Amino acid sequence: MSKRKTILSLIFNVLAFVSTVIIFISYFFEEPSILIQNGFDSLKYFTTDSNILAAVVCAVTAVYDIRILSGKSDTLPQAVLILKFIGTACVTLTMVATVLFLMPVYGMFVLKGSLIIVHVTTPLLALISFVFFETVHHISIPKSLLGAVPMMLYGMAYYLEVKVIGEANGGWKDFYAYNRGGHWLLSTVLMTSGCFVAAILTAVIHNIVLKKQKKH
Repeated sequence: MSKRKTILSLIFNVLAFVSTVIIFISYFFEEPSILIQNGFDSLKYFTTDSNILAAVVCAVTAVYDIRILSGKSDTLPQAVLILKFIGTACVTLTMVATVLFLMPVYGMFVLKGSLIIVHVTTPLLALISFVFFETVHHISIPKSLLGAVPMMLYGMAYYLEVKVIGEANGGWKDFYAYNRGGHWLLSTVLMTSGCFVAAILTAVIHNIVLKKQKKH
């Protein structure tokens, strides 16, 4: 990694980490609303979970950025890049799902206040740094499927809480409106497909930029 790319990677990763920490702390003081719950209850949302995952891997990546800048390492280890990819794929799905699923249901509310940070800003910080600055290893299609794992695990938990247990029995409210109009099967197919498409596209774009940068 060049010094310029490493510095930019460090800046973006630190911003993503710090903004996520601030937002999560704010949940303990902010009034609950449609897509915001108080304190640890906010962890029921994939938006919160994906942002925390992204923040953690951004912090790990930032540590290695510092190692590179201090001359203790030459580049990001492949394992670290894969972790950054998984976190990035998750928040990329969060951003896309916000536009395609949440905005039609909740309108511009999903982009107001702290929600614009977790729905747009942090995902973009992670995506831009991963795609343009952390282009050091090619990510194969089989490895790109790892990016869908956290999303699929959350999907199973959401199905269990909303569909199997149900809100009346202590489960979660269908706050993502995936069962709206009784179209649970359609939503499941769309979100499952979205998981893999988001992961694969994130890897493909990263690989394309990596290939172009190697030619210059």
